[in-house]
Amino acid sequence: MPELSETVRVRVRFSEVDALQIVWHGNYVRYLEDAREAFGRRYGLEYMHIFESGYFAPMFDMQMRYHHTATVDDELLVKITYRPARGARVVFDYEVTREKDGLLILTASSTQLFTTREGEFEPSCPPFYEEWKRRNGIVL
Repeated sequence: MPELSETVRVRVRFSEVDALQIVWHGNYVRYLEDAREAFGRRYGLEYMHIFESGYFAPMFDMQMRYHHTATVDDELLVKITYRPARGARVVFDYEVTREKDGLLILTASSTQLFTTREGEFEPSCPPFYEEWKRRNGIVL
C-alpha cells in the first residue's frame, strides 16, 4: 500500500507565541489544519469535495504530544500521513519538526468521521470515499 503524505512549511509569526516566547499550544492545531488542507489538494480529498459529495467530515478525536518548543521565525515542517483505517473515518498522523536542525517538536494524530449534511452520523463508508481509497491504492 502506498504511503500518502504531504509536508507544509510554516514560519512561526510573532502573533503565534505566548509570553514565554514559545508557540502557544493552540496554534499547533492551525498548523495541522494547514497540512490537512494541503493533503486534500494534493490527493483530491478537499473539504469542498467532501461537502459537494453530500457530507461533512468533523473532527472526532485529536491527540498531540509536545516534545520541544518553537519560537518566532522558526521554520517548521509539518508532515501529514494518511493512516488507512477500517470504516467511515479519515485518520492522519503528523510530525512537526524544526527545519534548521530536524528537531522533533510535536507528534499528533486526528480522526474525522462522516456526517450527512443534516448532521446524521454516517456509519458506512460514503461512496466518494470508497472511490478515493480505490484510486489511491488503499486496501484493507
